[in-house]
Amino acid sequence: KNMGKNKFTIRTLFNIYYLPQWIALPFTLFSSIGFYFSPNPISIFSPFSSIFPVFIFWHLIWTLISLLKLKSSAFLGLFIIIFTYPQWKALASFNFSPKEINAPVIKICTWNVHHWKNLNWTDLKSTESKMGNWILEINPDIICFQEDNLSSAASKLVKYRFPYGVTGDDKLLTIVSKFPILQWGSEKYVHSSKGHKEFVWADIQISEPDGNIDTLRIANIHLLTTTFDINNASKKENDIGIDKFFIKSFQSLNKNAKKRSQQLDQIIKWETKSTIPVVFAGDFNETPTSNSYLRITSKKNDSFVKAGRGLGSTFNNLWNIPLRIDWILCPKNMNIISSSTLKQEWSDHNPLIVEIAPF
Repeated sequence: KNMGKNKFTIRTLFNIYYLPQWIALPFTLFSSIGFYFSPNPISIFSPFSSIFPVFIFWHLIWTLISLLKLKSSAFLGLFIIIFTYPQWKALASFNFSPKEINAPVIKICTWNVHHWKNLNWTDLKSTESKMGNWILEINPDIICFQEDNLSSAASKLVKYRFPYGVTGDDKLLTIVSKFPILQWGSEKYVHSSKGHKEFVWADIQISEPDGNIDTLRIANIHLLTTTFDINNASKKENDIGIDKFFIKSFQSLNKNAKKRSQQLDQIIKWETKSTIPVVFAGDFNETPTSNSYLRITSKKNDSFVKAGRGLGSTFNNLWNIPLRIDWILCPKNMNIISSSTLKQEWSDHNPLIVEIAPF
């Protein structure tokens, strides 16, 4: 009788409702390791943390199926979902009640403008004009641009309309402001790469209606990209075969994740020396399921989590998969009123705009 009972238990654990959970579980575990442990020095788990949403969605679907069928495998799925909550909790936000605050509010925007070009690099002049005029109509108080192009008509137009502005030595990161910039600087990455050699910061003087004057430090950040492009990926897959393509892609993702982590370490260390509040804004090229997100939000509030709504996707050039890789991160004691991702038709990144009461 005992043997029969044990045999039944083993068969149950590998039936059609359990099996999908077991198949995905190792990858989910690798994703969690990548979430809790820095890719520097061990980066092999980092790519798994980036695609963690795929695994947790798989677990969710099979858990719902098991619940509908009243199968015990639902308990396994629920355990996995609850256990991984810290990793998936920032994937979506549900702030439906508008926040009201009796204090001055400023609007901060971050946008990777793709050199002020559309995805196909066509209609260059008209695209620049449309992008420049569009962001001016949004009317932020402070904008952080990544992949700027100083010679473009859009960049010149925006700088003309904003009384204060600075651009880094690499000519790719720009901060423009309606408020005076007291001082600024560019910090060179120790672990740099082409197009990702620095981050730029500015101390901005915020004047309140009651006459008080305070200073806010904005850091414009563009961490190393994943170097994964859909068109290039399809071409390489045809050239070298799917097996070699996946191996090379995985190696590239590991290498870049490690370098991004090193760049982030430098930014976090730099902030510890600041005596005034610091807001991080930019294109981090990481998802909220990554270790980079876990580390940088340990002492910051993610504006989207606090005041956003929905999935907040900011990147729109990877098979329409919703990816939130552009962030505005504020000090814990700062009031975040709203956070919105603005849809547009040109750049591969959608701008993020946040309303804050900084003091």
